[in-house]
Amino acid sequence: MESQETKIRRGQAFNLAVNDAISKLRQDDPKYIYQQFIYYYNLADIVQGSDLDMIQSVLNNPNFDKAIQQLREAAK
Repeated sequence: MESQETKIRRGQAFNLAVNDAISKLRQDDPKYIYQQFIYYYNLADIVQGSDLDMIQSVLNNPNFDKAIQQLREAAK
């Protein structure tokens, strides 16, 4: 059975995915919404499992944009 925390994380990721789709006028594209859900869910998992110093070092990494693009591609 899923924990309450997992249910909350899923709900937040879904809300972000739907808002993303609406902002791009893709609210009628379920595949896009699912892809964004996976992206936001994975991103939340990474952020929630990291401390602030690690997040700052990731942001300062010159390969940050490339890594985010790879995460987006993996969600497709």
